[in-house]
Amino acid sequence: MSITEALISGVVQGLTEFLPVSSSGHLVLVHNFFGLSESSIFFDICLHVGTLMAVLLYFAKDIASLIREKRIDWLLFIAIATVPAVIAALLFEEKISGIFVSPGKVAYLFIVTALVLFAGQISQIKRIRPGKEPTFLTSLLVGISQAFALLPGVSRSGMTISTGILGGMKIESAFKFSFLLSIPVILGATLYKSLKIDFAGIVLNNLGSYIAGMLTAFAVGFLSLMILWKAVKARRLFIFGIYCLLLGITGILFWK
Repeated sequence: MSITEALISGVVQGLTEFLPVSSSGHLVLVHNFFGLSESSIFFDICLHVGTLMAVLLYFAKDIASLIREKRIDWLLFIAIATVPAVIAALLFEEKISGIFVSPGKVAYLFIVTALVLFAGQISQIKRIRPGKEPTFLTSLLVGISQAFALLPGVSRSGMTISTGILGGMKIESAFKFSFLLSIPVILGATLYKSLKIDFAGIVLNNLGSYIAGMLTAFAVGFLSLMILWKAVKARRLFIFGIYCLLLGITGILFWK
């Protein structure tokens, strides 16, 4: 993998991992459209480490506060919301993997993301009460929505934030919960992929590309979190919905 391909993949990963537009879906479309070489498992791990570093840095104060104040409720709700995705990954890994080689199907799933974002936007606009903190039920619903985001083209952040808002969470709580929930998911995916690595087969002369991709994913990912929070606070989720809708329609026409 060249430095250019690594930088492109890092930018795509950093932008789309946190913005509600599906990182996995974009990587499928980008690799198919531009004919980029398939990334190695090790490189995928590097990209995930970069975005994990970004979310840990961005929410460092919130994480420290949860630990310092012993917010067992939040930690419990995060654990509850993690379970559905774990179960879905174990049961449907093979079927989900098959979709990654079908950009046409991914395009339809972008439209699903768009519809969920529009629903979250409408709920946010119509809301009268300020909302509440996470509960067992809302955490479970968010977790189920996250399980659907295992499909490429379905945005994890879009699904979880919108479901949190639809479930009555405060806007800030839905945003924070979504990304604190991403920590065990990204970490789990990274560790799982690590088990599949043939360390002897890692090409050392690609090390520069791996590092470039990871650092790019980190920097762009941190910026993406800042942009998304401003968009959520300003009630602009529909912008990402329009983008996913147009991308989905374009993909359907291109890969029909």
